[in-house]
Amino acid sequence: MALEQYAHRLSTAEYDRMVDSGALEGLRVELLDGLLVDMSPQGERHALVIQRLMQLCGARLEVLRVQMPLAVAEGWTPEPDIALAERPDPDHHPTTAMLVVEVAVSSHAIDRRKAAVYARAGVPRYWLVDFPAQTVIEHTEPEPDGYGVIAPLSGDAPLDAGVPGVEVTSVSALFAV
Repeated sequence: MALEQYAHRLSTAEYDRMVDSGALEGLRVELLDGLLVDMSPQGERHALVIQRLMQLCGARLEVLRVQMPLAVAEGWTPEPDIALAERPDPDHHPTTAMLVVEVAVSSHAIDRRKAAVYARAGVPRYWLVDFPAQTVIEHTEPEPDGYGVIAPLSGDAPLDAGVPGVEVTSVSALFAV
């Protein structure tokens, strides 16, 4: 029997109360499918890619969210590395975004699982940055069961966020040391 069947799943409201009470202070966790999941520590190269992404999105600071929560579904409050999201309600996390980016060094399985949830939330473009492979898996055309188009990009392939004001770059430029 899977351990998950014996686990208590948290609702988004329970998770938010825990965060607001300080019960999770100092813990690097996110709520995924009702479970508290440890977030991987960041190495310097992981941080460098996030910094480059921030620079590309710099003209859109009003919607740039760096490792901040998105309440994309009941029981799902991931904290993607980068998101471009409007915040219509200052008391609640955004429920969708124009772009979501996860940088994966060792978290590939978790980040792939998030793709279906981002698609259901209507996120038009999700990039899974595969650091070890130096590729970006671009997910577009969200559908209820996931993304209709999933394309691995590498080398000089252009990275276009599809968001006005966000610079276009190449995959190789994202990883340049």
